[in-house]
Amino acid sequence: MPVTISDIAKAANVTKATVSYVINNKPGVSEETRQKILKIMKEMNYHPSTVARGLAGKSTEMLGLIIPDISDHFYVQVVRGVEETANLYNFTLNLCTTHALPEKEREMVDLFTTGRVDGIILMTYFLDLDYIVNLKKRKIPFVLIDSTFEDKSIYTVNVDNFEAGYKATEHLIRLGHKRIAFVGGPQSSNDSLLRFRGYRQALQDHGLSYSEDLVCQGDFKREGGYQAFLTLQRLQNKPTAVFAANDQMAIGILSAARSVGLQVPQDLSIIGCDDIEASSVVEPPLSTIKQPIEEMGKRATEIIFQLIYKEKPAQRRVVLKTSLVERSSCQAL
Repeated sequence: MPVTISDIAKAANVTKATVSYVINNKPGVSEETRQKILKIMKEMNYHPSTVARGLAGKSTEMLGLIIPDISDHFYVQVVRGVEETANLYNFTLNLCTTHALPEKEREMVDLFTTGRVDGIILMTYFLDLDYIVNLKKRKIPFVLIDSTFEDKSIYTVNVDNFEAGYKATEHLIRLGHKRIAFVGGPQSSNDSLLRFRGYRQALQDHGLSYSEDLVCQGDFKREGGYQAFLTLQRLQNKPTAVFAANDQMAIGILSAARSVGLQVPQDLSIIGCDDIEASSVVEPPLSTIKQPIEEMGKRATEIIFQLIYKEKPAQRRVVLKTSLVERSSCQAL
């Protein structure tokens, strides 16, 4: 026999009404109880029916997710968070990648808004505000992850990237480093820009001068980090530490440092940002600023379901905090 709401309620030791509230993302249930019920639903392989979820009108039971690149570990973790949450509601994830091409972003959004999905989660970097505002007129729920828009009517889930840049730089300063380089991502990346601003603010707050020579442009890829570090090595007064705007570039910097005979962290301290899985298995393990990447995907998906179910999310703009992860790639001077 199929699992029912009554079975879930009995297993969780709650009322059927409480289970219904969780299924429909209604208020009045504590976060601890909600997570307990969702866990039991997953363990018992319970999938709410369309009727039970109270969806109005015809549903595709599909959720659209648009990301730039599936090969990047950062986006893989976002996908994991979205898919895990969508599965709890028996929704299928329709994933597409844009390869960071402006025309591909519009093409995929236009495709998804033709009734193919019930809601869209967007990680796009070239759609302008006018396009996004117009998207609201298409009457399909959408949430932006990693958005630069200040429009308070748009639902967004972001990470405090300024804080991430500040924390990484301050960590190196507290280890005694004064010549700290910054390797940024693409010029189009707002994440990289905010981390750079955090870097500069930390230098200023600790009485260290800013030097343009210590700033290199990368591409968020390992090769970009590798080449950026080789540029820094040409300086007469070389850095003793490097903050890379993401872990992929930090791993590239680690490889480049070895190629010129430097030991990490004895000769050079390196810190990255994101805390992707690879950062803990390289040698030495990489110090980094942990972003709650999966949580970004989960929170965005929770908001989407609230919008699909005609519920009003508690927040339009969610900003998640970062944390320092100390490993072996940094040491005091």
